[in-house]
Amino acid sequence: MKRIVHLLLVTSFSLFSCNNVKTYVVKWLNFDDTVLELDEGVIKGTIPSYDGNTPIREEDNDYTYTFSNWTPEITPVKEDISYKATYTRTPKKVVVSASHTSGFYEDGFSLSLSVDAGDEIYYTLDNTDPDETSLKYTSPIEITDVSSNPNIYSAKDNISSLDVFKPTELVDKCVVVKAIGINNTAKERSDIKTWNYFVNYQNKAGYNNMPIISLSMDPSDLFDYEKGIYVTGKIYDESEHEGYPETWPANYNQKGRAWERKADFLCFNEQKEYEFSQTIGVRIHGGWSRAFNQKSFNLYARKEYSGTATFAKAFFNDIHAHSLMLRSGGYRDTFITKVRDSLNQDMSKNELFSIQNSKPYIVFLNGEYWGIYNLQERYSDNYVSERTGVKKSNVLIIKNDELDEGDVDDYHYYEELREFFTDNDFSSNEAYSQVDSFIDVNEFAQYMSTQLYVGNIDWPGNNVRLYREVNTSNTKWHFMMYDTDDSSNILPSKCAVDKDPFENASHWKYGPLDDRCILGLMLSKLIENESFKSLFRETFVRIGQENFNSSKVNTYLNAKYDLLKAPMVKNHSRFISEEPYSQSDYAEAISVIKDYFANRYNFAITYLDNVLTNNL
Repeated sequence: MKRIVHLLLVTSFSLFSCNNVKTYVVKWLNFDDTVLELDEGVIKGTIPSYDGNTPIREEDNDYTYTFSNWTPEITPVKEDISYKATYTRTPKKVVVSASHTSGFYEDGFSLSLSVDAGDEIYYTLDNTDPDETSLKYTSPIEITDVSSNPNIYSAKDNISSLDVFKPTELVDKCVVVKAIGINNTAKERSDIKTWNYFVNYQNKAGYNNMPIISLSMDPSDLFDYEKGIYVTGKIYDESEHEGYPETWPANYNQKGRAWERKADFLCFNEQKEYEFSQTIGVRIHGGWSRAFNQKSFNLYARKEYSGTATFAKAFFNDIHAHSLMLRSGGYRDTFITKVRDSLNQDMSKNELFSIQNSKPYIVFLNGEYWGIYNLQERYSDNYVSERTGVKKSNVLIIKNDELDEGDVDDYHYYEELREFFTDNDFSSNEAYSQVDSFIDVNEFAQYMSTQLYVGNIDWPGNNVRLYREVNTSNTKWHFMMYDTDDSSNILPSKCAVDKDPFENASHWKYGPLDDRCILGLMLSKLIENESFKSLFRETFVRIGQENFNSSKVNTYLNAKYDLLKAPMVKNHSRFISEEPYSQSDYAEAISVIKDYFANRYNFAITYLDNVLTNNL
């Protein structure tokens, strides 16, 4: 019995000796030495662990903080130790705000600017981008009616190779405020914010029911001798001047990304309520109209400018477009009605071929009145993708026989289209049955009939766009109507109501039966076939009787006249002449289009039947 007790005592003493290990205290501290967790009795040689909630450090005026790690590095315990939480420091976004939103105000006011997470604000009133050398904001800015200030941008010289008009009377203006906030501690700066203020516009003529777009750009991007996109510039001075002045090389005739400039785009609705602003890219748009004092613009939404590749507003068909146009009215109709192209396309919305939706806006450029434009959809690979769902990388667009969008290696599809129509006799139904592999004959008949009925003379030797998909099962080419301003008796010598649209003489270059152009080749070949002739005549008649019915056209034009009659008077005095121009003058210009469609049908059908009967 004594032996057993002795053994138990020895065993107990041995266990006590083994458990007599060294332990330590581990403290877990926040950045400010606040104890987050205290671990006692941590056995020597073990790796400690923090079991609490993720450490937090509140943001301050300059930075936000995110837990990163512990310092020193966590290692097996060999002594009492404290670990401190460390954080990743991120400068707070600097944001400049204004006491008044962009918009229309009956009276002047004091504009206050404030900045979140910043120390200083700098601003400009001359459309330049602000920086530390600009005006420093120290007290509210007085916003007043500035229309009585001297004209600046509308008084610019050297914007055209033509003898263009410059207004001597004062144009309407708005205040453009651009501001930037700077955080001196974090060395951060805000995005540039732009506001537009229109004061005392309630009694100004020419704005009723008209939405407004304002573009603000660094003046040098528009008017600088070397890089300005709105001027004749250095390229003009260093080039030969041959042919028509509209075609002479100039800064404004340059194309491509190198001639795109950053701009602030602000939009106001018909009630003059501010809708949105967005930083976008701007280029000059058009052909010969680039030489005008009122130039058209291409507008591009890009991630590099605003963080998004689409416009914030869905202007047409609930689609947030990647690019749009501000179109002045084309080469010939810019200073006459500005409605011919929109009429032709709007009347064709029920057809299979592509059209560009549009809507008239008044535009201000760098705070000065810049007249009436049509905001219009722009043809591109995105346009096709947005409407068909096909990947834009699979879109091939040909414009006037040249690659417009797509891979140059896919151009052979267009060559194959031309070869097919060149090599086949379509009086044979066997050949005609193969046409469906290349085009939808219904769409082609609709497209050709519309262009011929409206009397578009700047086509088909020009302004021809076709697209198709590649790398898909859809092999058909589709037709895109655009730039139809040279139509409906705008030039009586070529497109009067009684002119034969099938003759070459009724077009600037090739006629619609001239096989030197792709559309002339296709039509001249297809009307060899009796089935197509029947389809073509039926389509032509329907378009004349329905789409361009005189009553329907008059209803459309009356609405346009009511909307634009006062704005067109203002537009005339800004860009054409200070000689008197009245709403009745504009009514007379609109009546030319009305008269054309009132009498077009019988003439057009007669010429159509002559062609189909003679079969060339």
